[in-house]
Amino acid sequence: MSRILVLSLASLVLAAAGLIALTATPRPALARPAVARESDKKSAATFEVYKDKAGEYRWRLRTTNTQVIASSGQGYSSKRACEEGIESVKKNAPDAAVEEKESDASG
Repeated sequence: MSRILVLSLASLVLAAAGLIALTATPRPALARPAVARESDKKSAATFEVYKDKAGEYRWRLRTTNTQVIASSGQGYSSKRACEEGIESVKKNAPDAAVEEKESDASG
């Protein structure tokens, strides 16, 4: 697995931990309809796809308060490849392990 993808997955795992901490705060119950509609479901974060200065596609993950909590770490030559990168993170990161390193040494 490339170092960039590992770093991106690690960022996403850390971001997910932060989201869990944010959403763990008890809140008063709100009246809800008996059956939730698909349009009623809201994510705590949104993936954004954009073009960088070099003309490559990238993604970033923002919380509802607009804070960037993860990013692609690389540029993609096509929008479709970028979207596939997002899908890969969604699929492969939910149970990703967290490793503590002694230093930030690359390589």
